[in-house]
Parts: sequence; structure tokens; C-alpha cells
Amino acid sequence: MAQSDWNHFKFLRRPAAVSPQPARVLFGGLYFHVFTAVWLWATPLLLPAQNPVTELNFQDFNSQGAFNNFSGDSGTFTGKQASIKISFDTRVFHGTNGASLRIDYSVPSGFCGVWNSLIGKDAFHNQSLNFTNLYNLLRNSPGNPSRVENIRVTNFSFWARGNGDGDFNHTVKVEFKSADGLVGSKTFPIPNQTNWARFEFPISELQTNDLSRMKEVLFVIEDWRNVQRSGHLYLDDLVFTTDETPCAAAPLSDDAMLDLVSQRAFAHFLRFTDDLGFALDRSSFSDEVSVGAIGFQLAAYCIGHQRGWADKSELENRVTRILQTLNRLPMGPEPGKSRAGYRGFYYHFLSANIGTRKEENVELSPYDTMLLMSGVLACEEYFTNNMKIQALSRQLFDRVEWNWLVDRSAGPNSKRFYLAWKPGPTEAGTFLGHVDGQTDEALLMDVLALGSKKHPVKFETYLARNRVSGSYPPTNQNKILATWQGSLFNYFFTDCWIDLRRRGSDQHPSDARDLWQNDRLAVIANRQFCIDHASDRIGGSNDFYATYGENAWGLTACDNLVPPGHPTPSEYCVFGALPTEENIRFDTRPLHAGTIAVYGAASSINFLPDAAIAALRHYFEVPNLWNPLFGFGDAYSLDPHYIEHVYDRTGNPQIRFAGFLNGPWINNMTMGVNVGPMLLAIENYRSGLIWKLTAKNPEIQAGLDRIFGVSPAAKTAASNP
Repeated sequence: MAQSDWNHFKFLRRPAAVSPQPARVLFGGLYFHVFTAVWLWATPLLLPAQNPVTELNFQDFNSQGAFNNFSGDSGTFTGKQASIKISFDTRVFHGTNGASLRIDYSVPSGFCGVWNSLIGKDAFHNQSLNFTNLYNLLRNSPGNPSRVENIRVTNFSFWARGNGDGDFNHTVKVEFKSADGLVGSKTFPIPNQTNWARFEFPISELQTNDLSRMKEVLFVIEDWRNVQRSGHLYLDDLVFTTDETPCAAAPLSDDAMLDLVSQRAFAHFLRFTDDLGFALDRSSFSDEVSVGAIGFQLAAYCIGHQRGWADKSELENRVTRILQTLNRLPMGPEPGKSRAGYRGFYYHFLSANIGTRKEENVELSPYDTMLLMSGVLACEEYFTNNMKIQALSRQLFDRVEWNWLVDRSAGPNSKRFYLAWKPGPTEAGTFLGHVDGQTDEALLMDVLALGSKKHPVKFETYLARNRVSGSYPPTNQNKILATWQGSLFNYFFTDCWIDLRRRGSDQHPSDARDLWQNDRLAVIANRQFCIDHASDRIGGSNDFYATYGENAWGLTACDNLVPPGHPTPSEYCVFGALPTEENIRFDTRPLHAGTIAVYGAASSINFLPDAAIAALRHYFEVPNLWNPLFGFGDAYSLDPHYIEHVYDRTGNPQIRFAGFLNGPWINNMTMGVNVGPMLLAIENYRSGLIWKLTAKNPEIQAGLDRIFGVSPAAKTAASNP
């Protein structure tokens, strides 16, 4: 095996605590020692049913990212003359593949070490773990196979080894901190030998009875314990043990398995919220709120209320608070970051705990506002006895000026929706791009805008967009209305909210389509594309991948891994499959890189139920993709590749094999706009709840009637008053 050169981490500085606290830095861009290796599977995280405890993989370093498996960040600290450097090492690791964390330290005086946030960014202390009630507000519903009430953390363990150069111990102190400060520590002598050893820290040894706000675990190296030494050691496989009864997915019925998956997806919206009650964009981004995710959050609270996954009064109060806050946020055309939106629309991203525009480059987003309003209307129909929710929902929806967003100028884009708006440089602001396509967010925005009583648009906005059709495989006679990149979410976002199964063809004068069947055909094509582009060889080709297969499919938008030195810890990519409008127009390949997002197949369950359920069962078998505490991670790749260029000189994506990894890539964080559609789609498959709610809403039904004609049910109701 060939060895490559390597460098240590680059670090991004963050403000130090008040002196004389140690200086701390975050893990930044990553450079690591690289080896090529045969990848062997480890035992899946789901433990056999007879095991009395559950182990939660906190950090295994295998994906070599900036966040641990609990979405917490990490970094180093130093005091006095001590120094420390951190790197991932794929030559030395515990287990069969992956990497370990190499710690190079020098303590002529003072101390140094590594800190790990237990959940979310360390700078946000309102996010913490309760070691005596780990799932916190989450409750079980009848038929759910897992127990989540009053689960306790019983033990913390890690594996460590020395480097073999000298006969001595590396003395490491492990400290636990709550949001309020140190709660206990234990010292471990780690022999400077080359064999791995497991070290245990019983949580009962922490010197406090209050473990309700746990925030950090630290590994501290001090001069007086290590005789002013310079050296290096390795850490791997940091694990928390709980008293939760292990739950294997394989023996569960389909309904019990779906209940487990959707309950944990719902938990994202309980756990990852800011001080205003808004859902965070991602579990790892404690400082950013996604407006679209708030829409899914509101619908999630309806589902959780119905299922009993949390206290019902708590959920109703959360909905009320969210709607009140949305109504009170400052709106207006002013530039900068002082406003949350304009003309009823909201900016795509808001600052957590503040609720105004995140950055000056963030656009006013009709798509995210549309998702938000879909959740608002779902709550209006669900909480019918809550007059506050009724009034607030109505105020929010009625003030969205859908007609303001229509291009009224002459030309090819006349009558089409603009895609975004930003304030300045003139008083009118700047409109950006135009909505295209006939599915996904565009269709759902059509429904809401056509059905609005206060600010409706005309049917001409629906007809103004182009219709581009394609097939996959190319010989298939079924023509699909293709989206630009063929991303799977383009075909199920609307169907998460609205039941189109019996609506039939739309009222397009020249190219009428049954949009439900169109989306179903697109899902079938996406799955077939993955089957056709499966490979039995890792790293063999950038258009065929070992991840894909008949039970591993659903190319859709998600995060992907990035190469060493990249300025961000991951990269959001709109993956897709044929047919695409890009391919039809320019004969270019779709963007895909061997990465599968769990929510892709799961959110397609109403189109292909058997295939979606088989995919979910397969994902349980991918080691470390399922975490009992957080549910499924967002995405994974058994054949990890990164994107060097989205468009090379030929207009095609340029994909590179991630040779710096020594095994699969697992993205353990969760994202609101990914777990949200998965949760809604599964609930619609099981009970039709969200479909039933939107079917009662007069604005949504009016919009649907304008697009498809009056539904048979509405005609029957009208003839039988």
C-alpha cells in the first residue's frame, strides 16, 4: 500500500474564555495521513435483542469530519507553554477500518487537551443532554418497540493506545462539564504500548446529582502528571452506554419499524430548536434557522400530537409560540440583517435566537415561505379548538403577497414567478431568477398562490412555465416532466402535503398531465438509475458506485463529503438522476457521487411502498447510520467520492474518489428539510393525516380546483348541500 504525505489540522480560532481560562480552538480544515485499504464491515450498531444495554457511538473519527456523531463540534485548548496538534490517522485505528484521532502534545508547563461538545455547537449552551432522561420530552406511542422514557447514561468508554516509543504512561484526565461548569473527572494511565485498550468511566462516579444539562467531555494532559513530556497517543471509538433496552429493526413489523423511524425523525423538531422555538436548519448548525424547516416542524407537531410522541399541551403551546413569534418579527424592505422578511415572505435563513435575516446574501425565499405556510395551514386545520392558532395562522397566510412576486414585464419570462428577491440597490429591490418546472416547490406554490383569498395570482402564472419531458431508460415510452437536475425531492415535496392521487390530469391546454403519475414515474426512474449505476468495485468509476442497488436508491439533495482543506465541513449537493432538463438540453450527465440520503427513498413511500420499506430496512444494516438516540443520519456512502467541479469543461460533473478515507462515509447529522418530508410521507402512508388536513383547507382546495378542475368529491358535496 502506498503512503501519501500528510499534514495536521488547520484550526479556526474562536474567542477564548475569560482569562485565565485555557485558549481553545475549533477543529478546522482537515489534512490526514492516507492509506488505501480493503474495507471490512463492522458489527451494526443495533445490538442483539438479548443484550441488556444500548451503546451509542459518540465519535469514531472514521468520517474525519468536523462534528461528532451527536452533531457536536470539537477542538483543542492549551495553557501556559503547552502545545497540542490533532490529526486523523488511517494507519492506526481500532477495529477493521476507519481512522483514529492522533494527539501530539508537549507539556513543558501547563496543560492541553481536546474538548468535544456532547450535542450541537459548544458555543450554544442551551443545547445539552440530560444523562438521567436522555430522550427528554420524547414519548412512546402504542406499538412503538423502543422505550424512551427516563433513559439514563450509565457509562462512558473509549479506546486508546500509545505509540510504542518508550516505557511509560500517558496520563489523561477525562472531564465532564455541564452547561454550568465541571461536574466530575477521572484520571486514566494509558500505557505507551501499541495494543488498543478500552477505558471505562462509570457515570455514577461524577460528583453531582444534577446531570440534566451535560455539554462537554474533555481529554486533558497536564505537565505534573506527565513529567513535562512531549509525545503522542491515539483515541478511538468513544461510546456512551445507556440502560435503554436494545431494539433490533429486523424482527419488527413494517408498521412498528415505520413508527420507530418516524418517531425519531419527529424528535429532531423537539430537540434542535432555538430560543424562539424555531427548528434549526441542521443539528450541527446551532446558529441558523431554516424557514422551510419551520413549516415541516409545524406539521411534525401535528403528527406528534396525534401519535402521543410528546405531551400534547406542550406541542400545542409550541405551535402557538412559533406562530406568535412569526407574526411579531420585523418585516420590511430595509437592507441588512434587521428584518425577517417582506410582504409576507420570509428570508431563507434566519439567525437563531434572533429571528432576522442570517446574512446579507440570504434571499427572500418564496419556496421556503411556501413550505412555512403549508405547515401554518396544517396547524390551522389540526388545532381547530385553539382560537389563538386559528387567528395567527390566518394572519400569517393572508399577508403573503403572492401576486407581488409575478414578473409583469414583457418577454419570455412574463407572468412567471420570480425565484427570489433581495433588498437594494434601489428602493424596489432586486428580483432574482424565475421559477421553472412543473413539480416540487413550484407546484405547491401554485396551489397556495392560486387559492389565496387576499393576494391571488392568475392561472396564467401556472401556464407560463416551460414543460420539458424525458424518459429513463431512454427507450421507456413513459414521458416524465423533468426537473433541472432530476433530484428526487423535486417529485415528492408537494405530495408530502397534498394527496394528488385522484386529481387526474391538470388543465394545461396543450400538455395536460396527471402529476401524481408523473411523480411516480420519476421515482421509478430514479430507483432504476441507481440500480443501473451500481458497481461491485469501490472507487472504480465516477459514474458507477458500490453504494447503489435495488435497496439503496433515491438520489436527492443532501450534504456530501469534501476534500481535505475545504473551507466548510461538508457541501450541500443537489444530486439527481435521469431524466433531467440539463441532460435533455445539453446532453450532460446528472450530478451524483455515490451518496445516498435516507430521506430520498423513505419520502417516496406513497409511490413505491414496498421498495421504500425495503430500502429503510437496508439502511438499518449500514453500520452506524442508525443511532437509537437521533435516528438515521442524513446520508452515507460505501464508496465515498467528492465533487471537484460541478461543471467541468464539457459541462459535466467532475467527481473524485475520496482516497483519504479508509472506509465508508456516514453523515450522522440531521437536517430539518430532510427529516421533515420523510416524517410527513410516512405518516401519510400510515394514516393520511397531513393529506386529510390539507384536504379540509379551503385555500388549498381552491388552488387545486383551479389547476385540476373541481374534484369529484367537491362536485358531490355541491350537489348535496
